[in-house]
Amino acid sequence: MGIFRVSAKMRNWQNRFLPPEKQGREVSCDMLVDSGAAELALPAELIDSLKLEDLGAMRVVTADGGQRECRVLGMVELEVQGRVCQVRAIELPRGTQPLLGAVPLEEMDWHIDLAGQKLIPNPLSPDQPLLHL
Repeated sequence: MGIFRVSAKMRNWQNRFLPPEKQGREVSCDMLVDSGAAELALPAELIDSLKLEDLGAMRVVTADGGQRECRVLGMVELEVQGRVCQVRAIELPRGTQPLLGAVPLEEMDWHIDLAGQKLIPNPLSPDQPLLHL
């Protein structure tokens, strides 16, 4: 499992359809890139700032092996190093670190360079994401 940090920007994808008073704000933060995590996971305070819509709940397994139910919210427009995707977010407790997992990394076609502790573009398509159907 590889863990390091990257800068990210997030917006509520639905802002474009909402009146200004109901829009969430754009949020910039450092995220933990965790090759053992599957989803985008955000602490409650970021969820509140983005004003994301509740999409339901799901059971999750945490890094310590425990299981619990978490809220699922969406949709987040996530930008990392110039690449953008739209994904759901799993809510984490307040004060925890945002996690960038495999699903958004795949959507943006980033590969993890564990030795260099950085994200690198897919060598087959370095200028833009290349998705496999």
